[in-house]
Amino acid sequence: MLLGAFATLVGLAAGVPSTSNARAVQAAGDLIVTKVPDYVRPYVVRAYSLDGVRVGSQVYRFPVTGPSSDYAFTLISTAAPASTSLGVLPHTHAIHYENFYCLKGRYALWTSKDNATSGRILTPGDYGAVPHDTTHTFQLLDPFVELVGVIQPGGFEDLFYFLANDNYTSNTNSPFPQGNFSDPGGDSSLIITLEGYDVYAKLTFSPPMDFGANGATEEDAVWHSGSNELASDSQTPFFIAKGYGPKYLAGDKDSSYTIVEPFITSQQSDGNFTEGTMTLSKPATGAKPATYSLPGHTALEVVDGLVSVDVGGFEGTTALSVGDVVFIPANTTFSFWGESVYSKVLYVGAGSDTVDARIRKDAKEWDSATWPQ
Repeated sequence: MLLGAFATLVGLAAGVPSTSNARAVQAAGDLIVTKVPDYVRPYVVRAYSLDGVRVGSQVYRFPVTGPSSDYAFTLISTAAPASTSLGVLPHTHAIHYENFYCLKGRYALWTSKDNATSGRILTPGDYGAVPHDTTHTFQLLDPFVELVGVIQPGGFEDLFYFLANDNYTSNTNSPFPQGNFSDPGGDSSLIITLEGYDVYAKLTFSPPMDFGANGATEEDAVWHSGSNELASDSQTPFFIAKGYGPKYLAGDKDSSYTIVEPFITSQQSDGNFTEGTMTLSKPATGAKPATYSLPGHTALEVVDGLVSVDVGGFEGTTALSVGDVVFIPANTTFSFWGESVYSKVLYVGAGSDTVDARIRKDAKEWDSATWPQ
């Protein structure tokens, strides 16, 4: 019966710290894993290479978990086909701040808080913020949808482990299985069993289904039609369309350019984490990328192009393509750069002194989605 409860709502200890100075140098290939570590260490996971858990037709993989990040944050990849039903029944979280990024396909996302309800159709590159105590739900709209979820603090994957219908593995790295699976739904009376996982049902919420021509439920909403602003506090839900949020340009033509597009800064997270994207130009010949060592953990997921990364303690460079994730623990040196002419990463940083914050210190406000010609 408990497994059925997740169909109603879907969607050990702290790790041992590890730094580049604490181990002998290893080959870069040793970074790549097919099972996420249960302690803190640098690692890379390739897209769809992890086993996952299945709920209905939705497959959840966890490139970053509570144990692998010392419970700083969880990074979730959700791959699934379209559905005529909600992907998850409406609910809130009291402790966890949830973030939705669209990597592939389209999905609808609704938020409701303080008598204000908003809905958006998210397409690749769009983002939605769901702070604490915000009612939310989503619906998958395309034959292949992939959501990237970032949840802070980490450990939220325990809910999915507990309530999954089945484990999922694929010898061909297929993102999700083919076949007829029941959509999330079921006995709402069991929802109370999920409160121990910080999930509180809001079954009276009925999401508005009338989206306007620009993909928003509110007639006056600015969505793919003008600038989107981040919330001014950590309590207000908001949406950022790809390329329409604030942007900051760093670098120059003699090295490389980086455009930081923040979704979450320390202002929106009370200093707990940051998230956004970085657009990377290919470095000039002979240019050396910046090297970072940060007080909090960092994760980068490639969302466009090809990106290379060097990690302290590992000899050699690792190339990452779309959907690949690298996790870098605190106090570990690393550098990253675009290998293709145009590349982009989704970044997540623990705390407020994060890679995006470092880059923005030397950046200027910018109004273009690309760097200078």
